[in-house]
Amino acid sequence: MGWLYAACMAEPDDSRADRERSAGPAPSLGVARSRWRGVAVGLAATAVLLVTVSWWATHPGALPVREGHVTAVTTPGRAVYVGMVSGSEVDRTLRLGGVHVRTEATVPVEVVPLLCRGGSVSVTSDAAPFCSDLLDPTGQQLRPGDSVVVRVTGQEAGAAYVGRVSLAFRSGLQVGTQPAGTRAVVAIVPPTES
Repeated sequence: MGWLYAACMAEPDDSRADRERSAGPAPSLGVARSRWRGVAVGLAATAVLLVTVSWWATHPGALPVREGHVTAVTTPGRAVYVGMVSGSEVDRTLRLGGVHVRTEATVPVEVVPLLCRGGSVSVTSDAAPFCSDLLDPTGQQLRPGDSVVVRVTGQEAGAAYVGRVSLAFRSGLQVGTQPAGTRAVVAIVPPTES
């Protein structure tokens, strides 16, 4: 009869399993994972991605520059147009935010950057035959076939040195301000008397 008593007093297997589950997991030698470590790794990866994308967006490829300079001669009160950047040299379409010109001169001069639509100019006193339109470059697109020119006018005899133009532009998702094109030396000489 002892065996019958022992069989009745034994716990069913289900209740033993419930007790083991409620006691929690058995201790192990594995490394416990911290949920904060996962969050920190995710934030670090996101920060690296944002920095990389920001750097890429603000560092477009360099614009072409030419060594040397263009020489132009004009008389006081007469404008001369000098080609600074040819759109055929630029390998992409640029939406211009502005064109900045640095000029040093021995006399007061007016230097105005213009977009020559549909043509290019080296040096001329009348750009109309070479350009289908002359526009303020701000907000315009510089495409192959277009060029950036400067109109230089002085009222006295002297000289002007025009540095490379600096183009503020957007190309796709990238933005930048970079020097482009060539330099120019403009001589303003008094007219010869005949």
